[in-house]
Amino acid sequence: MTMKRILILALLLFAASALFAEQHTRTVVVRDGKVISDTGDASVDLVAPGKRAFLGVSLIDISGDLREHFGSTKESGALVDSVEDGSPADKAGLRPGDVIVSVDGNNIAWSGALRRAIKDKKDGDTVRIEFIRGRARQTAVATLVEREAPRMLLGHFADLSREVGETFNSPEWKARIDSLPNCSELQDRLRELESRMKELEKKLQR
Repeated sequence: MTMKRILILALLLFAASALFAEQHTRTVVVRDGKVISDTGDASVDLVAPGKRAFLGVSLIDISGDLREHFGSTKESGALVDSVEDGSPADKAGLRPGDVIVSVDGNNIAWSGALRRAIKDKKDGDTVRIEFIRGRARQTAVATLVEREAPRMLLGHFADLSREVGETFNSPEWKARIDSLPNCSELQDRLRELESRMKELEKKLQR
Protein backbone atom coordinates (compact mmCIF):
# COMPACT_ATOMS: atom_id res chain seq x y z
CA MET A 1 0.00 0.00 0.00
CA THR A 2 1.42 3.39 -0.95
CA MET A 3 2.07 6.15 1.58
CA LYS A 4 -0.65 8.22 -0.07
CA ARG A 5 -3.27 5.50 0.44
CA ILE A 6 -2.17 4.91 4.02
CA LEU A 7 -2.58 8.60 4.85
CA ILE A 8 -5.99 8.80 3.19
CA LEU A 9 -7.20 5.66 4.97
CA ALA A 10 -5.98 6.91 8.33
CA LEU A 11 -7.71 10.26 7.95
CA LEU A 12 -10.95 8.63 6.83
CA LEU A 13 -10.88 6.33 9.86
CA PHE A 14 -10.17 9.33 12.07
CA ALA A 15 -13.22 11.15 10.74
CA ALA A 16 -15.44 8.05 10.79
CA SER A 17 -14.82 7.48 14.50
CA ALA A 18 -17.20 10.31 15.38
CA LEU A 19 -20.07 8.29 13.91
CA PHE A 20 -19.75 5.52 16.49
CA ALA A 21 -21.34 6.65 19.75
CA GLU A 22 -21.87 3.21 21.27
CA GLN A 23 -18.98 0.80 21.54
CA HIS A 24 -18.64 -2.78 22.76
CA THR A 25 -15.29 -3.40 24.34
CA ARG A 26 -13.13 -6.06 25.85
CA THR A 27 -11.10 -5.03 28.87
CA VAL A 28 -7.80 -6.74 29.58
CA VAL A 29 -5.98 -5.73 32.77
CA VAL A 30 -2.25 -6.41 32.68
CA ARG A 31 -0.03 -6.30 35.76
CA ASP A 32 3.62 -7.34 35.92
CA GLY A 33 3.32 -8.82 32.46
CA LYS A 34 0.37 -11.06 33.36
CA VAL A 35 -3.30 -10.81 32.39
CA ILE A 36 -5.27 -10.60 35.64
CA SER A 37 -8.69 -9.76 34.20
CA ASP A 38 -10.32 -10.33 30.81
CA THR A 39 -13.99 -9.63 30.03
CA GLY A 40 -13.77 -11.73 26.86
CA ASP A 41 -15.68 -9.43 24.51
CA ALA A 42 -14.73 -8.83 20.89
CA SER A 43 -12.46 -5.81 21.06
CA VAL A 44 -9.65 -5.02 23.44
CA ASP A 45 -8.85 -2.38 26.04
CA LEU A 46 -5.41 -2.60 27.59
CA VAL A 47 -5.23 -1.21 31.13
CA ALA A 48 -1.77 -0.34 32.38
CA PRO A 49 -1.69 0.44 36.13
CA GLY A 50 -0.08 3.61 37.41
CA LYS A 51 -0.67 7.30 37.84
CA ARG A 52 0.23 10.32 35.77
CA ALA A 53 -0.07 14.08 35.98
CA PHE A 54 -3.52 15.41 35.20
CA LEU A 55 -4.52 18.90 34.04
CA GLY A 56 -8.15 18.39 33.04
CA VAL A 57 -8.53 19.86 29.57
CA SER A 58 -9.51 18.37 26.23
CA LEU A 59 -7.82 20.00 23.24
CA ILE A 60 -8.62 20.21 19.54
CA ASP A 61 -5.94 20.67 16.89
CA ILE A 62 -6.51 23.72 14.70
CA SER A 63 -4.95 25.02 11.51
CA GLY A 64 -2.44 27.84 11.23
CA ASP A 65 -5.12 30.13 9.80
CA LEU A 66 -7.43 29.51 12.77
CA ARG A 67 -4.55 30.09 15.18
CA GLU A 68 -3.96 33.48 13.61
CA HIS A 69 -7.69 34.20 13.75
CA PHE A 70 -7.67 33.55 17.50
CA GLY A 71 -4.64 35.83 17.92
CA SER A 72 -1.73 33.39 17.96
CA THR A 73 0.93 32.59 15.37
CA LYS A 74 0.59 29.90 12.71
CA GLU A 75 2.99 27.68 14.69
CA SER A 76 1.39 27.74 18.15
CA GLY A 77 -1.93 26.88 19.70
CA ALA A 78 -4.43 24.11 20.44
CA LEU A 79 -8.07 24.95 21.15
CA VAL A 80 -9.59 24.05 24.53
CA ASP A 81 -12.69 21.98 23.79
CA SER A 82 -13.69 21.23 27.38
CA VAL A 83 -12.50 21.74 30.96
CA GLU A 84 -13.35 19.22 33.67
CA ASP A 85 -15.12 20.72 36.66
CA GLY A 86 -12.86 20.99 39.69
CA SER A 87 -9.75 20.03 37.73
CA PRO A 88 -6.42 21.90 37.96
CA ALA A 89 -7.26 23.60 34.65
CA ASP A 90 -10.65 24.69 36.00
CA LYS A 91 -9.10 26.07 39.19
CA ALA A 92 -6.50 27.93 37.10
CA GLY A 93 -9.31 29.66 35.19
CA LEU A 94 -9.06 27.98 31.80
CA ARG A 95 -12.27 27.87 29.75
CA PRO A 96 -13.52 26.25 26.53
CA GLY A 97 -12.54 28.45 23.62
CA ASP A 98 -9.15 29.39 25.05
CA VAL A 99 -6.14 28.61 22.86
CA ILE A 100 -3.19 27.16 24.79
CA VAL A 101 0.09 28.21 23.18
CA SER A 102 2.71 27.05 25.69
CA VAL A 103 3.17 25.11 28.93
CA ASP A 104 6.28 25.85 30.98
CA GLY A 105 7.81 27.37 27.86
CA ASN A 106 7.09 24.32 25.70
CA ASN A 107 5.34 25.26 22.47
CA ILE A 108 1.90 23.68 22.09
CA ALA A 109 1.64 23.10 18.35
CA TRP A 110 -0.87 20.25 18.67
CA SER A 111 -2.86 18.44 21.37
CA GLY A 112 -0.23 15.77 21.98
CA ALA A 113 2.32 18.42 22.93
CA LEU A 114 0.39 19.17 26.13
CA ARG A 115 0.61 15.56 27.28
CA ARG A 116 4.31 15.54 26.54
CA ALA A 117 4.80 18.78 28.48
CA ILE A 118 3.33 17.35 31.70
CA LYS A 119 4.10 13.63 31.41
CA ASP A 120 7.04 13.77 33.85
CA LYS A 121 5.30 16.04 36.36
CA LYS A 122 4.29 14.84 39.82
CA ASP A 123 1.38 15.49 42.17
CA GLY A 124 1.56 19.08 43.41
CA ASP A 125 3.87 20.33 40.64
CA THR A 126 2.86 23.63 39.08
CA VAL A 127 2.89 24.53 35.40
CA ARG A 128 2.77 27.94 33.78
CA ILE A 129 0.21 27.99 30.97
CA GLU A 130 0.22 30.69 28.33
CA PHE A 131 -3.06 30.98 26.46
CA ILE A 132 -5.12 33.33 24.32
CA ARG A 133 -8.64 34.47 25.12
CA GLY A 134 -10.42 37.10 23.05
CA ARG A 135 -7.19 37.63 21.08
CA ALA A 136 -5.44 38.68 24.31
CA ARG A 137 -2.49 36.67 25.60
CA GLN A 138 -2.84 35.59 29.23
CA THR A 139 -1.00 33.41 31.73
CA ALA A 140 -2.30 30.97 34.33
CA VAL A 141 -0.58 28.73 36.87
CA ALA A 142 -2.09 25.29 37.49
CA THR A 143 -1.21 22.88 40.28
CA LEU A 144 -1.28 19.38 38.85
CA VAL A 145 -2.72 16.31 40.54
CA GLU A 146 -2.08 12.66 39.79
CA ARG A 147 -4.72 10.28 38.48
CA GLU A 148 -4.80 6.69 37.42
CA ALA A 149 -3.75 6.55 33.79
CA PRO A 150 -6.76 6.00 31.51
CA ARG A 151 -7.08 2.69 29.73
CA MET A 152 -5.14 2.32 26.52
CA LEU A 153 -7.97 1.32 24.23
CA LEU A 154 -6.93 -0.81 21.29
CA GLY A 155 -10.22 -2.12 20.00
CA HIS A 156 -12.35 1.02 19.55
CA PHE A 157 -12.89 3.59 16.90
CA ALA A 158 -12.71 6.21 19.67
CA ASP A 159 -9.15 5.26 20.45
CA LEU A 160 -8.30 4.94 16.80
CA SER A 161 -9.40 8.55 16.58
CA ARG A 162 -7.03 9.54 19.36
CA GLU A 163 -4.07 7.49 18.15
CA VAL A 164 -4.44 8.41 14.49
CA GLY A 165 -5.25 12.00 15.35
CA GLU A 166 -2.11 12.43 17.44
CA THR A 167 0.04 10.97 14.68
CA PHE A 168 -1.44 12.63 11.63
CA ASN A 169 -1.99 16.03 13.25
CA SER A 170 1.64 16.26 14.27
CA PRO A 171 3.76 18.83 12.40
CA GLU A 172 6.00 16.08 11.04
CA TRP A 173 3.15 14.20 9.36
CA LYS A 174 1.52 17.38 8.10
CA ALA A 175 4.77 18.20 6.35
CA ARG A 176 4.74 14.76 4.73
CA ILE A 177 1.15 15.25 3.59
CA ASP A 178 1.96 18.62 2.05
CA SER A 179 4.89 17.11 0.15
CA LEU A 180 2.84 14.36 -1.51
CA PRO A 181 2.24 14.95 -5.24
CA ASN A 182 -1.22 14.62 -6.83
CA CYS A 183 -2.94 14.03 -3.50
CA SER A 184 -6.24 15.74 -4.29
CA GLU A 185 -8.40 13.27 -2.36
CA LEU A 186 -6.45 13.88 0.82
CA GLN A 187 -6.52 17.63 0.35
CA ASP A 188 -10.31 17.50 -0.10
CA ARG A 189 -10.61 15.56 3.16
CA LEU A 190 -8.43 18.06 4.97
CA ARG A 191 -10.58 20.90 3.68
CA GLU A 192 -13.67 19.12 4.98
CA LEU A 193 -12.11 18.75 8.42
CA GLU A 194 -11.12 22.41 8.31
CA SER A 195 -14.74 23.31 7.60
CA ARG A 196 -15.85 21.33 10.64
CA MET A 197 -13.37 23.23 12.79
CA LYS A 198 -14.78 26.54 11.60
CA GLU A 199 -18.28 25.36 12.52
CA LEU A 200 -17.01 24.60 16.02
CA GLU A 201 -15.48 28.07 16.22
CA LYS A 202 -18.85 29.65 15.38
CA LYS A 203 -20.54 27.63 18.14
CA LEU A 204 -17.96 28.81 20.66
CA GLN A 205 -18.60 32.44 19.73
CA ARG A 206 -22.36 32.23 20.40
